[in-house]
Amino acid sequence: MRIDPKGMIGDCPALLVRKALRYLRDCDRWEAGVMEAAAALAPGTGGALIKALRTEGLIEASGSGVWTITQAGQRFSAATAAKPITRATAERALSEFLERATQVNESPYFLAKVTRLVLFGSMLRPEVERLSDVDLAVELARKEADFERARLLNYQRAEELAAQGRRLRNFLEWEICGHLETFRFLKGRSRVIALAEYSIEKALVLTVPHRFLIGEPEPMAVDSKPARTQPAVRNRRPRGCPF
Repeated sequence: MRIDPKGMIGDCPALLVRKALRYLRDCDRWEAGVMEAAAALAPGTGGALIKALRTEGLIEASGSGVWTITQAGQRFSAATAAKPITRATAERALSEFLERATQVNESPYFLAKVTRLVLFGSMLRPEVERLSDVDLAVELARKEADFERARLLNYQRAEELAAQGRRLRNFLEWEICGHLETFRFLKGRSRVIALAEYSIEKALVLTVPHRFLIGEPEPMAVDSKPARTQPAVRNRRPRGCPF
């Protein structure tokens, strides 16, 4: 996904909104004050931006005065504002990503492994020569089967990274440190790769043209709507019926 670097969301620059959503996507739910801090707005002035974000479908209410980011908001937060790239550049970036995925799965250093990798978006349209980015969705799973041992290894890695100066912002980042480290390594600071979590983007990815590069293809679950039943015919009680 590509956004216009000069675009606006309400009265806010699109790039500022993207930066704020990147911070907020790590929060399950948040109030207006948190969003104002993320967007560098003065306290009590975020009402217009919240309204604009909701209108664009980037956030949704999650209670009284509490908000959460939608799938569209997650995609917007990961969008690129870079200039379109050539197909050759995209193919080179994809090849380098696949090399990093192989390294993740083969190296004992990484605590997570790539179990699914899906390519989707404009790269699957051969008629498009100038691409916005390379859209990928990755599914990661822990390598250690034993939950308690996996958790211990994760905390040890978090302490190692913290000692090296890596900032872990909250409790969640400590809990999923190994997952985040693997995800960031795969992304590789590439401005060409738009990397999403498969578990989050699954509903979108499986309903658009896509290709599984790693892992077994997974069909999109179709919600079966209950059959519409005719209303029951109410028979009149015979006159004089005692019940």
